[in-house]
Amino acid sequence: MNRWKPAITGCLLVWCFAVHLTETALAAEWGKLTGQFIHTGPRKTPEKLEISRDQEICGKFDDLIVDQSLVTGKDGGLANVFVYLRESKLKDSLIHPDYLKMPETVTIQNKGCIFQPHVAGLWVKRQKLQAVNKDLCAHGFQVKAYRNMSLNQLLPPGKELSHQFESGEKLPLRMSCSIHPWQEGWLVALNHPYFATSDETGRFQIRNLPVGEWEFQLWHEKAGYLAAREDWKRGRLKLKIKPGNNDLGVIKVAPVLFTGK
Repeated sequence: MNRWKPAITGCLLVWCFAVHLTETALAAEWGKLTGQFIHTGPRKTPEKLEISRDQEICGKFDDLIVDQSLVTGKDGGLANVFVYLRESKLKDSLIHPDYLKMPETVTIQNKGCIFQPHVAGLWVKRQKLQAVNKDLCAHGFQVKAYRNMSLNQLLPPGKELSHQFESGEKLPLRMSCSIHPWQEGWLVALNHPYFATSDETGRFQIRNLPVGEWEFQLWHEKAGYLAAREDWKRGRLKLKIKPGNNDLGVIKVAPVLFTGK
């Protein structure tokens, strides 16, 4: 039987090479996903939140301590919509090399007695979470996780913590402060870098997606799964990403989607 080993080995090498060529071919072309979320209801000024602790310090930032659960721009742009690929085990060959240039840490600051930024995304294989206390009072930094270890750590003034997630999460994680009940933020931690959040104009973009058919998730802190269009059940949409720009256009979001959560 030994005389068959070279032939078998040769076949395996050819098969492995063919698989490598196939994966490389799949990743040879890339597309960009864009769109703009527009809230169709009236724009409201964010309500100020009650400052119930450390008034002498946090009271100086009462203009910042407002309800950020529904942020819209002057033209109705809906901010802080998470858009991300639902594929959790994306092969490395399908991740564009430009993503290797991403910063190694994602920093959340306790600054002005709120989280800055209010929402953030993190690629768990490449990035660590860094929480920093920039205030003159202590904060209790909490992250409620589902697949990973949850965080609950006291951060005295000027202190910071660094945390490495072990795996990606299916849903955004709530950040909070055990000392200041008004503090809230959201973190999406994924096994890949294909995510984005909409800005105050409602626009978002995810660059360098591998071409092919993929499923994306839409999520907003006040609505949960954001079914902005009738066929986007549970805020999921399947798209065939083509080379170049793939634009969803203007996505109108009705106020009724924010009343049930």
